[in-house]
Amino acid sequence: MRPLSRPRWTKEPLRFFQHLLRETDAIGLDPARLVEEIERMGANAYIVMGGGFSAWYPTKLASQTVNPHLQADFLGEFLIAARAAGIRVLIRMDISKGRQGTEARHPDWFVRKPDGSVGSVWAMPQICATGPFWQQENFSILEELLSDYPADGFFYNYYYVPRCYCPRCQELVRATTGTGVPAPGVRSPVYERWRQQTLAKYTERLRDFIHARNPEAALVPYHHVRDGWDSIGMAMASDMIGGQVSNPLMPNPIDPQPMWNHFAAEEALRAKALKPEVAPVLIQSSSEFFASRQTALPAGRLIHHMALAAAHGGSTAPAINGLLAQDDPRFLRPLEAFRRFQVRNDEWYRGLRSLAKVAILRSDASVQWGNDGGRLAGNPVQPGHVAEFRGLYEAISARRYPCDIVMAGALDVEALRRYTLILLPDVSCLGDVDAAVLNAYVADGGRLLATGAMGAADAAGVRRDTAPMAALPALPGLARDASGAYLSIADANLRAALGGIPHIGVAGEFWTPELAGAVKADLRLIGPFENNAPEFTVVEGAGTTPGLLTRRHGRGEARWLPWRIGALYHRYGIPEYAILLGHLLDDAVGPPPIITDAPAAVDFTLYAHPRGLVLHALNGASVQGRPLSETAPLAGFALHVATDATQAHSLVTGSNLPARRERDRLRVDIERLAAFEAIALT
Repeated sequence: MRPLSRPRWTKEPLRFFQHLLRETDAIGLDPARLVEEIERMGANAYIVMGGGFSAWYPTKLASQTVNPHLQADFLGEFLIAARAAGIRVLIRMDISKGRQGTEARHPDWFVRKPDGSVGSVWAMPQICATGPFWQQENFSILEELLSDYPADGFFYNYYYVPRCYCPRCQELVRATTGTGVPAPGVRSPVYERWRQQTLAKYTERLRDFIHARNPEAALVPYHHVRDGWDSIGMAMASDMIGGQVSNPLMPNPIDPQPMWNHFAAEEALRAKALKPEVAPVLIQSSSEFFASRQTALPAGRLIHHMALAAAHGGSTAPAINGLLAQDDPRFLRPLEAFRRFQVRNDEWYRGLRSLAKVAILRSDASVQWGNDGGRLAGNPVQPGHVAEFRGLYEAISARRYPCDIVMAGALDVEALRRYTLILLPDVSCLGDVDAAVLNAYVADGGRLLATGAMGAADAAGVRRDTAPMAALPALPGLARDASGAYLSIADANLRAALGGIPHIGVAGEFWTPELAGAVKADLRLIGPFENNAPEFTVVEGAGTTPGLLTRRHGRGEARWLPWRIGALYHRYGIPEYAILLGHLLDDAVGPPPIITDAPAAVDFTLYAHPRGLVLHALNGASVQGRPLSETAPLAGFALHVATDATQAHSLVTGSNLPARRERDRLRVDIERLAAFEAIALT
C-alpha cells in the first residue's frame, strides 16, 4: 500500500458533533437552526446526513432513495450555513444496507445466505461488498457529491465486508483461498484475511478516488467493532481513524461493543499508536439502550467517557438521535457544560505528549485466533487476550503509571526504545516479525513482561513447533487447571509488599514453559488440591512449577507469568495481583510519577504540554456490581506528582489548587472530586 498524502486539516484538533437525524426530522428543518445547535454543543466539526440508502439531497441517481420527507436540498443549504460558521463537515454515507424492496429490483446487490435468501441487518437488506452497488454505484454517488457539494470529507458508517454466499463471492474467495466461503459459525484464517484485504484495498481505492477530485477531502471509515478489519491496513488507507467510545448500558444485541470503563482510553491510545499525528473521530452515542435509541445515557457515564477520551487526546463526536429537542433530554445540560469546558480550555488539549515508560501490546491476531474468537468485547465464558489486556491495563492504572498502547503488526525497534517495559497480555498468537522486533528490544536493554500462553501460535493462529522469541525461548507447554492451588513466594521483597504472607491463590489455566539457560524462578505451584474440605486445607511445601520466570537476554530482561493474572484481576479484583504486578512494575520502571492516597476508583492521566503538564483525575466510583452510570463524589485526597512545576491550576473551576513543593514532587490537594478534575501543572 503506497504512502498516503493526507489532507492538511486532519492534523487540527477538532470537536465533532453529530445529529443522527431521523427521516421525519427533515420536515421543516432549517439548516441555520442545525448550525446553532452545533455551536451550542461547542463543536467546530460535524458529521451530516448524506448518501446511501437515505439521500439527504436531490440525487439524480436511481441507486439512492431520496428521504421521502425532504422538502429542499438540505445538504446543499447546510453546507453553505456550516461554511459561513467555520464548521468542518464530513458527509455521512451508509452503503451497508438498502431500502426494503430494492432486493427485488437489484438482486445482485445484496448479501445471500447459504440457502440463497437475502441477508438483512436491522430489517433492511444487506449489501454485498463485491456487488455492483459497492463497485460502481458508490463511486457514482461520490462523483455527484464531490461535484456539487464541497464538504471536507466522507464518514462511512457500518463499513465492512459481510459474509456472503452469492456465486460471485464464492468464486472470488475460492480463487484467492482455494476454498469457498466458510459455513456460518466457522472461522477461517484465510477467509478472514481475504475479508481484511478486500476491505483495505477497496478503502484505498475509495480514498484515491476522493483525493483525485478534492485533495483536501478526508475519508473516515467506521465500524463500531471493526468486524473484518486489518487495523494497520485500514489506518494506512484512511485519512482519519474512526472509532467508538459508546458504552450504552445495554449494548448492541447483534455484535456487542466492549463494556469497559477504560474503553475510551483504549480507543484513543490505539488510534494514537496507528496514526500518531491525527486525532481520531470517536463516536459517543447518547443512548442508554443501543437498540432503543430514544433513551438517555446517564450523564455520569457519558461525561466519564468523553473526559477520558479527551484526557488522552481523543476527539469525541457525541451522536444524538434527532435534534436537541429530545423526548429524553436528561444528558443535554451535562453534555453542553462539558463542551463549554472543552472550548474554554482548547489550548490545553493541543500538543499533548505521552510521558509513558510502560506500553501494553494490543494483538488483533490473539483476539481473532485465541479464546476471544474475534469478539472485540472478549469471550464472556473463557478469558483470552481481551480480558488479560484489560486486567493488566487496570493494574497499571491502579499503580498510577502512564501507559501507551503499541499494536502488534506495527512494532518498530526505534519506536519501542522510548519504553522501559512492554507488557504482552496473553499474546497467544505472535508473528515472526513482531517476535524479532521484541527480541531486539530486549537485547538492547528493554524489559518484557509476558503472561498466559505467550507465543503458542503464529499470527494466523497456527500452533507453533518452536518458540518464536529468543528472549523467552520456550513454548507455553501443556496447560493445567490451577483452581484450588497456591503460588509460594520466595522473593523477600515481594513477601514484604504482600504483608509477609507465604503464598497467594491462583486459578484458571496454568502453563509449564521449559526455559533454557539461566532462569530465575518464583511463585512455584503448590497443588492444586482436589479435597477442599476445611479439615484438609493444609498448604505445605516449597512448590513445583514456577508461576514467574525471569531470564536475561542481551542487555535486557524478560519475565513470564504463565497464567492469566490480568484476566483474574479484571474479573475478580484480587488485590494481591495488583500488588504483585505493581512490584514487577516498580522493579522494572521505578516509582510512578503520581503517588496518591486517592482510592483505586480514581483514574489518573498525565501528559506533557508545551506549557507544563496536564493531569486528569477521573472519578470511577459508582454502585458496586453494576456498570458505571452516575459517579459518587469523593472526599479530598492528595497527589504527589514528579515535576518541576510549582503551581496547579484547575481547568474545571479556573482557580488555583492548594499546592506546595515536597522534595522532587509537587503536592496537590483536591478537596472534592465530582465527575473529573483537569489540572494544568506549570
